[in-house]
Amino acid sequence: MTRVALAGCGAMGEIVARTVYPALGGLAAAIDPDPARAAAVAELTGARPFTSLAEARREAGIDAVDVRVPHHLHAAVVLEALHAGCHVLVEKPFATTLSDAHAMVAAAETAGLVLAVAENYPHLTAVSDAKEMLDTGRIGDVVALRSTRAYQVGGVWVRDGWRHGGGPSGGILLDQGTHQVSLLRCLGGPVTAVAAAGDTDTVVLTLRMASGVTAQSVLTWSAPGPAAQAEATVLGSGGRLDVVVDYDGDEGGCHIWTPSGSEHTGKENYYDSHRLMVEDWLGAIRTGAEPVVSGREGLADLAVVLAAAESLKSGGFVEVP
Repeated sequence: MTRVALAGCGAMGEIVARTVYPALGGLAAAIDPDPARAAAVAELTGARPFTSLAEARREAGIDAVDVRVPHHLHAAVVLEALHAGCHVLVEKPFATTLSDAHAMVAAAETAGLVLAVAENYPHLTAVSDAKEMLDTGRIGDVVALRSTRAYQVGGVWVRDGWRHGGGPSGGILLDQGTHQVSLLRCLGGPVTAVAAAGDTDTVVLTLRMASGVTAQSVLTWSAPGPAAQAEATVLGSGGRLDVVVDYDGDEGGCHIWTPSGSEHTGKENYYDSHRLMVEDWLGAIRTGAEPVVSGREGLADLAVVLAAAESLKSGGFVEVP
């Protein structure tokens, strides 16, 4: 059995400790530089609390690390875990620089370890249903794509200050941008260039896809959004397809409209994906299979977001490396 340590016992760490790991056999260790936070998460899962990865490795014999620290700390924790021989699952946006992301991927591949990114959308049934409908031509040729992520950030998500501020991990583009890029790439394929406009809390992206199709994404923390909302829409020559995401209930699914009628599939909650991500990662460790969102896949999402950040400063389209 894989002995997993949770590194980072803040908001996201608490969620997966409470909702995911008890059903998967618990955790071997809970790691946080704040002893009280480590102890609180340890109590939820039956884990042993530690204040450092080195201590957890020495005392608890862990062989995999689920990394949920603030974004700018990802690279240091992930590289330490990989160099110690541990498999890693890391929260999006994976890293804050492409050089860090490449270093993490290279370290995992050199060591033969599983490196997965906790990116939700590829794990949703609504997204896989939408991809199948697009692949089979249910709405004809794709004309355009759009995504929307609108809500007012608060509560535990701003408790520690770093997410909503202007620091190295702050702002909606870095925090939510890879989510929406991942969703659009699932539906429309690779992105070749991106232009961005906006500020810390509201950003609009225009993406050029390798297919020649244009996509647009609106991200805002300044407007309330419904619990269930169409976060992605594909406009086709023969109809329209919506990926509906539900955070509070089980109304998430794929909705399709054509001249002959409409169809609705799926009954899922967004947070189901947290369990599916961890199960996929543990399965990849056990079988040697590629995780659904590998380090290289996470790197591709990050490259678009960092190009968008460059566009915010310089204006105009920026090529995605």
